[in-house]
Amino acid sequence: MIYSLTGKITMIDENTLLVDTGAVGYEVTCSTHTVFSLSQIQEKQTILTYLQVREDAMCLYGFKDKREKHIFNELTLVTGIGPKMAITILSGLPIDEIIKAIVSSDIKTLSSIKGLGKKTAERIVLELNNKLGGEDGIESILSNSEPTPKIQQTKLCKEIEEATEVLVSMGIFKLQASEIAKKNYAKGMTGEELVVKCLKNLK
Repeated sequence: MIYSLTGKITMIDENTLLVDTGAVGYEVTCSTHTVFSLSQIQEKQTILTYLQVREDAMCLYGFKDKREKHIFNELTLVTGIGPKMAITILSGLPIDEIIKAIVSSDIKTLSSIKGLGKKTAERIVLELNNKLGGEDGIESILSNSEPTPKIQQTKLCKEIEEATEVLVSMGIFKLQASEIAKKNYAKGMTGEELVVKCLKNLK
């Protein structure tokens, strides 16, 4: 079992990172949140991993911290959910919101994730609610993992909000779209100019 990889990220492609450990380059499938956060770090870093071995392939999945990996493992124990679907779920909402939705039986929020139907969301709640719910469940997750950095909640200017909406309409997850817009914004830009700059830097 490959528990982790230490190296530099040399390529990014949607939900995939190429981690160069020096002698070998590993293709690692990650959530959108992990791809975005890890791609901002230029130096060598360690990524936690899960290796799926099938008859026809070996797939490596990566996580930015123990917390994300823990939720991934719990999701893959739910009937009908494999590693790819678990990554889709982790890409659809921040970890805190996923946990909160499961614990509060918020089917609507879970089923809002692209690719996750209502029946599957109901099954997730049914099978994980007791495991994640209550003080023991939540405290276990929090105490056995690194804290996830909180994004500062600040009022975004109109241009950033407009650019974020455009990027989301193009298939980019909202959290990532917002971060891209904020990173590329310069005072005095129009929303249209900001979108053009964001798209140019994404290429």
